[in-house]
Amino acid sequence: MAKDILTEVRKAYRLLFDYQTKLLALVKYIGGKYGYNYNGGYPKFSNNQPRQGSGNLDNWAWDWLNLYFHEFNFGSKKIDNNTKIYFSVFILNDDGYFQACQKEQRNVGRVSPNKFEKPENSNSKLIFVVGLNCWTGKAYFADINWCNQRFTLEEKGIHEDENGKMFYKTYPLENFFEENNAIVQLADFERECQAIGIPFKQIKMEIK
Repeated sequence: MAKDILTEVRKAYRLLFDYQTKLLALVKYIGGKYGYNYNGGYPKFSNNQPRQGSGNLDNWAWDWLNLYFHEFNFGSKKIDNNTKIYFSVFILNDDGYFQACQKEQRNVGRVSPNKFEKPENSNSKLIFVVGLNCWTGKAYFADINWCNQRFTLEEKGIHEDENGKMFYKTYPLENFFEENNAIVQLADFERECQAIGIPFKQIKMEIK
């Protein structure tokens, strides 16, 4: 029995490696299509992975699985003297915890995955976020460091203040498995941004 379980664990690690390799390539592709360079990542469901002698054995197992819910930050780009656009892509590989919290109307506990919504009823998604002249944790959907039901479960949202505005929209991750379909999602997000006055768009690629 133990040997069979460890065989499945080895398979899971190799599958996760292949999956995350493709995921990283996808995020790089998305940033490139909009003309942004990667600026760093931030885990949202747990702490940073212990490294270089840090951490302790009481750290959550999630701390070693940071891509479970993760922000890929692309920094900002100055469009003109009055306009700066911020951009991030969030990967939420499993919204089962947030679904369970919403259903139970309470915190079910992040270290109790048996209480999460069943995997077959949960979703994997990408959440695109842009900021026009602002990028702030004070936005109503960015409270508790983005780890909240509003941001993770609602399709889209907008926040406006005296500095500018922020907008996010969620897309099913499976919509990005084929490039033709991914292009449709990227164009949709561009249209959504333009419709609310955020000049965020794809760049024209030079054909060499």
